[in-house]
Amino acid sequence: MSILDKIVMGSSDKVANCAIGLGNSEYHNNKILYATIKFLSQFKQNEFLKIYLFGEKEYTDLISENSSYTKHRQKIELVDSENPPKTIFEYLSDFKVNCIIRGSLGSSQFLEQAKEVFEIQKIHRLALLETHSGSQFFYGPVGIDECKDLSSKLDFVNLALDQIKSFGLNPNVSILSGGRQGDLGRNARVDQTIKEAKEVVKHFQEMYPDILISHDEILIENAVDNNANLIIAPDGISGNLIYRTLVHLGAGKAYGAIYMGLNKILVDTSRVGNLNEIYGALLLAYSLIE
Repeated sequence: MSILDKIVMGSSDKVANCAIGLGNSEYHNNKILYATIKFLSQFKQNEFLKIYLFGEKEYTDLISENSSYTKHRQKIELVDSENPPKTIFEYLSDFKVNCIIRGSLGSSQFLEQAKEVFEIQKIHRLALLETHSGSQFFYGPVGIDECKDLSSKLDFVNLALDQIKSFGLNPNVSILSGGRQGDLGRNARVDQTIKEAKEVVKHFQEMYPDILISHDEILIENAVDNNANLIIAPDGISGNLIYRTLVHLGAGKAYGAIYMGLNKILVDTSRVGNLNEIYGALLLAYSLIE
């Protein structure tokens, strides 16, 4: 059973009002609509489930004319806004919705709103990824400005451990670095990533002696072969590149990224993410609702 199947199993009758952002592309907005319908079909017995689509009126009007929307309009509400990122967070703050999926909203505006609403400076996002052969694992960092030093990496891993434990998963953690142990001395930056990785492993082995955690050097393939369910990249830049390579070039899949450490549910997606990513993000958000 996949990680996604495990965390969604048994979540069938929650009161859930989920919000998703629309962008300025009819093509991508239609993908969001069809992913929404697929999600609603999976939980069609849940009468307490509703999806809100936020967008500028020009684009919500196009959705309203789609025959697929017409068939499901009782479960899908369109919200017009001149500033969808602002409005979607207002709905969350006012408890009109209990989770947000970014959808096709621009990342800069969305991040700006998240930081303002939650009064935070740092963002920690944990993605759920799948290889072309079907291996799933949580992964981070995916933001280019995340995990810039040892302290922020320790914070990130700590939040990630709490997150995967909340799904009832036993952590099997792989910490990656920029090279092998035998590469020490070749490059100062590589040396630093190896040192940090070893310190992260030592820290969490002492804090949680019952969890599996290892330094797999630069060998991400070993982490996947060893069924790691949490893989940590050396930093945000390499993490973002690995994510893009897997998903956009390597026939892998992404199922959204959880914003960790907040008292509300936010799940990130690529604004050009495919239907599976939006659908997976909906499942992730839904599984987090208590």
